[in-house]
Amino acid sequence: MGIYSTILASVMILSMLSTFALVLFSRRGSNTLEILISVCVMLSNIGYFILSCSRNLQEAVLANSLSYLGGVFLPLLIVYVLIDCSDSKIPTWFSITILLINIVIFLSTMVTDRLPFFYSSIKFIQGDPSQLIKEPGTIYYIRYIVLAVEVGLAAFFTILTYLGKRNASFRIMMIYAGSLLGVMLVYLARRIFNMKYDLVPFFYLVCTLILDYVVARSTIYNVTLSVQEKIDELSTYGYLVFDRKFRYVGSNPASEKYFPEIKNVRIDSKIIAKDYAMKQLLKWVIKNATESAEAKKTQGKFKTEITINDKSPSERRYLECEMSFIHFGWDNHVSGYLVELNDVTEQHNMIETMSWKGESLRREAEKQAKRAKSMQMSTILGMAAMIESRDNSTGGHINRTSECVALFVNRLRQLKDDYNMSESYWDAVINAAPLHDLGKITVDDAILRKPTGLTDDEYNQMKEHAANGAKIMEKVLEDVDDKEFVSVATNVAHYHHEKYNGTGYPDRLRGENIPFEARIMALADVFDALASRRYYKEPMSYDEAFEIIRQELGHHFDPHLGRIFISLKSEIILLYESFESTDYAR
Repeated sequence: MGIYSTILASVMILSMLSTFALVLFSRRGSNTLEILISVCVMLSNIGYFILSCSRNLQEAVLANSLSYLGGVFLPLLIVYVLIDCSDSKIPTWFSITILLINIVIFLSTMVTDRLPFFYSSIKFIQGDPSQLIKEPGTIYYIRYIVLAVEVGLAAFFTILTYLGKRNASFRIMMIYAGSLLGVMLVYLARRIFNMKYDLVPFFYLVCTLILDYVVARSTIYNVTLSVQEKIDELSTYGYLVFDRKFRYVGSNPASEKYFPEIKNVRIDSKIIAKDYAMKQLLKWVIKNATESAEAKKTQGKFKTEITINDKSPSERRYLECEMSFIHFGWDNHVSGYLVELNDVTEQHNMIETMSWKGESLRREAEKQAKRAKSMQMSTILGMAAMIESRDNSTGGHINRTSECVALFVNRLRQLKDDYNMSESYWDAVINAAPLHDLGKITVDDAILRKPTGLTDDEYNQMKEHAANGAKIMEKVLEDVDDKEFVSVATNVAHYHHEKYNGTGYPDRLRGENIPFEARIMALADVFDALASRRYYKEPMSYDEAFEIIRQELGHHFDPHLGRIFISLKSEIILLYESFESTDYAR
């Protein structure tokens, strides 16, 4: 092996080392195109070395073909790098066409001793170095046309980046474009000056060393990579990947933090889970995958929550798990499953804290509401007792009518198709019933306690108690927060003596213009007046009282409400009979 071949051997070894260094850089930022450029240069330099040491034509042809890897594919790869740097695109059909042409050109170099397409004739001369004397063929000149197109594209995208001020390093692009131009100039210099020794391998080596420098510098200042590494370091998101047979494929550091046992799991083997949380996760993945396969629906996502370290409250973590399908191939079949793990412990604990505080506030609010309700009812019952103490004709009237209204309302609650009122409304009607005669406070004792019948003038004064009761109600209850109750109580006091046919008092309202709650009160009030003892009469029988109510439907009473009231005859009679042994007997 001569001196030139020895030097080429050194160049070849340095090219190999340069390529291996770039492969190492690839783990931190260099891309596939840069690695392919370095590999092409390395293989070309190997070809140049073998050609210099060839002992026959066949060895020389194969070595020459190998050396053409750089000459054929290097310009195209540089064009692709420049396209990528300039953030541009070229049509797919054009890219495929020029690639296929280059492949045909390269294949033609491999059969030059059999087919005269790339070289019309060749002659082998052994020496130091061994040489091939070649006469260009048709494809050889086509190669120049393709090369011109590739050089034009390289120049175009370099200028485009400069003019467009794209987000790319123009200096790096100039290095790539300059390398391509330099290789061409070295190649043409040998052809023009008919040099014995080929300088292209040496220039290739310089280019690969420059490429290593560029990639190393780009990696150091690769913001995306640095940020990604920081994100990976701080991320709470874990990822687990399984193949279609549920064998472990891979994971990231966060998932290993949640499930330490996967650190010891071999790739392409099933996880034999010992931890309860891991067992639950695997069962969930297998269940979703199996059910989806049976239903032939593999496009959705599944979510669940898993608790880890649940035996230790201080270390307990809550993971939100999302499973999706990995598809591959022309038929888009399921090739595996991706499980994303998100640590939601802080959110979970915050919600629990808020829920506890919310529950405490809710209980306190309910306690205050009950207290206010109790005070309200105490006020109501106190006023009712005061009324009853002044009117010796009513006796247990207030208590009996209140119980009767409660019985009646509870029946109406069940008739949602006819009377779909809120529960708070029905409660307000029951609570307002004891106050229906509040206005009697304004009636003179001489009239209110008179043991005989009233004159017309006295009766007219008595009728004023309805309107006066409404005014007193509004005044007494003006600070009560339950405005629905205030409205209902006021209407009950004001209008319970109105009649359905418009002949009642104080405002002679007719039909449904009479508030609904007042129509309910009127039935209980009149029934009690009929069925109870008064200073001017004895009590009627229950049958007689209900018969009068029936006759007055549509006249004194709301006919629909009246029929419901009459349907409760047996329950009302039982209610009144329960008063017989009390102070509220009729």
